[in-house]
Amino acid sequence: MTAATRKTKVGDLRPSQLLHSFGVGALLDLPNLSALVMGLDDWETAYATEIGEDRLLAAVRGQLGPSVKRLLAPPVPVETEGAPPQPFDPAALVGVPVAPFPQWMYCPYCKLLAPLGSGRSELRPHRYHADRTRYVHLNCTKPGNPTPVLRSRFLVACAQGHLDDFPWIFFVHEGQSACKRCCG
Repeated sequence: MTAATRKTKVGDLRPSQLLHSFGVGALLDLPNLSALVMGLDDWETAYATEIGEDRLLAAVRGQLGPSVKRLLAPPVPVETEGAPPQPFDPAALVGVPVAPFPQWMYCPYCKLLAPLGSGRSELRPHRYHADRTRYVHLNCTKPGNPTPVLRSRFLVACAQGHLDDFPWIFFVHEGQSACKRCCG
């Protein structure tokens, strides 16, 4: 599993988990961040193997129509026989793409609530332990290393099930605002 914006390994899922529990559009709650599984059009098919099961393909076509040309397994890095995996090899970053969600993060030290795109937080990958990848608050008032930020777990959903971040700026300012603390 890789973050879609910048190739960074953020966790691992088994193929059965992708098929049943954490498919496209699922919200993954990882140890230090959460993410949404991106759509199939964002997956790297060059690293996916074709599933040669004619009866399954016929059943899928029966449900979805003849536009389904083939079935593919999730993309996985190519394994080299006898050699240990190399963390700096670009092939180690092959996986199912995810996007960070929710986008709003909270700093537990200085109490700042800000969106990821504000430039106040940065993804800090961990090459050897994907579960230690996290976002940190870059300009926190806490001395020492940057403070890891927490996800804001307030979300909104429409009747059709579409998810979005809670509209913090609109809620706090009771309407649209040009507040530089929140937005800039």
